[in-house]
Amino acid sequence: MWYADLWSSRTHYKHTYPVTIKRNKLQAAKLSSKKYRNPVIYAKELHDEMVRDNLTRKHLAARHCVSSDRITQWLCLLKLPEETLREIEAMGDHWERQIVTERQLRKTQRSYSSLSSITPEETPSDRILAE
Repeated sequence: MWYADLWSSRTHYKHTYPVTIKRNKLQAAKLSSKKYRNPVIYAKELHDEMVRDNLTRKHLAARHCVSSDRITQWLCLLKLPEETLREIEAMGDHWERQIVTERQLRKTQRSYSSLSSITPEETPSDRILAE
């Protein structure tokens, strides 16, 4: 057990009383064994569930207790190029630490979408250097 001797007063500094906080060691051990999901695999599972059960994004969000905007974020990861999706999916699932984050993938998605609007006279490297 871990104890902290804190002094607290609700009304006046002369009238203090000790506060003892206990933290169980078992809870700390459980927190360290967290598994992280591959965002692409999870997005594909959500998409398959949505198609299989004929759900809307709002119904899927209610089923998973998240917002419909969160479901949209996950499903938009599937708009990445097929090659990128295959590479990330090949990394497996249930990681000990986050190897690829959704934020990294969304940045990648934005860079690909900005590259699709390149004019024929402009090269992709010109667009990336301009940003």
